[in-house]
Amino acid sequence: MKCGSCGRLVRKNLWVCPECSAALKGGVVFVTAVSGSATGDYMGKVLQQANAHGHPSDLHDIGIEMRRHATEHEPDVQWDAILDADEGVRRYLRALAFKDLTHDIKMNPEVVHLVDLHLSFRWRAYLTKGFEPHILEQFVPYVRCFVNLIEDLPKIKERLSASAWGDREILELLVWRDEELFLTNLFAETCGRVDSYAIAAAEPPSMLERLIWHPEMKRVYLSFPITALRGRPDGEAALREVEAFRDRMREFLVVFDPFACRDYDETYAREEMKALRKQVGEATEERDYRFIDQANAVVVYFPRMVSSKGVDAEMNHARRTGKPIYLYAPEKPREGPFVVPPKQVRSNPDEFIELLKAELSLPTPTKAS
Repeated sequence: MKCGSCGRLVRKNLWVCPECSAALKGGVVFVTAVSGSATGDYMGKVLQQANAHGHPSDLHDIGIEMRRHATEHEPDVQWDAILDADEGVRRYLRALAFKDLTHDIKMNPEVVHLVDLHLSFRWRAYLTKGFEPHILEQFVPYVRCFVNLIEDLPKIKERLSASAWGDREILELLVWRDEELFLTNLFAETCGRVDSYAIAAAEPPSMLERLIWHPEMKRVYLSFPITALRGRPDGEAALREVEAFRDRMREFLVVFDPFACRDYDETYAREEMKALRKQVGEATEERDYRFIDQANAVVVYFPRMVSSKGVDAEMNHARRTGKPIYLYAPEKPREGPFVVPPKQVRSNPDEFIELLKAELSLPTPTKAS
């Protein structure tokens, strides 16, 4: 990306030129997800917030643009079965959509362009390409980051069942969703290792707005016991306490909340999910590790002193990846040679909040954010 003041080419995903300190504007953010994730609704809310907060931005839905071009140039194409059409037709429609996008970027260089697209499809039993890699080359100078939106599997299944996609198996959707995340990371690396984030669709749109327009804000993963708390009479109250603390942290941090993804919970409530508890459990574990990897630190919150294999595993992963761990516990935490030592511990929630503010040296977000 080129600085408009000094002309220097600077690293992507920066908002201030390191040479002359001038503000950098514009750029492209690619947002990916599998079909049925309601990405358009989510990104519409992000766009609304961004514009309201003084961040010039625009939203481009590649699928909608392809459909418009199909209506204009390929009237014989049945859009509901576009993935049955000849691959050359799909490639042609995508090229037209991205040509429009390129034109909009050049005409509006100071606007952040949010691009909603799919990288892959599982319309049939096999994986189908949803994006031509060579198209990405022209956007490399403008890319700020990639974002993969992760929706819960039952919600994806329900939305697809009401469309031409029809009824889909949960395992098929699980694999496809993982493939979309994998491809998102791969394309981010292709663009010069720009940031690539995975976020749950249940996270507030303000979270994505901060990731895009406030990359200086620190990111933390919130680790806390879930299953162990539900087995207690006061379990629900304890979980509400965790949520209240999460909301306090969100006043000055970007917080990745594992509870925003409910797939594993659904394995206890739905028969079709129960049969896949092992696969869903492994995917959940790997996804939470991914959230830790994209965070600057891990915050562990024990509203009650219970044993939690999940929290232990996440603390071990944080230690292996060099993430500092901050621990809240109302009682003295466990000690021993196999217990991961946190960087700091507090037993008072208010003191814990002040610790996080001081330790992570976070700027207070502007009113516009």
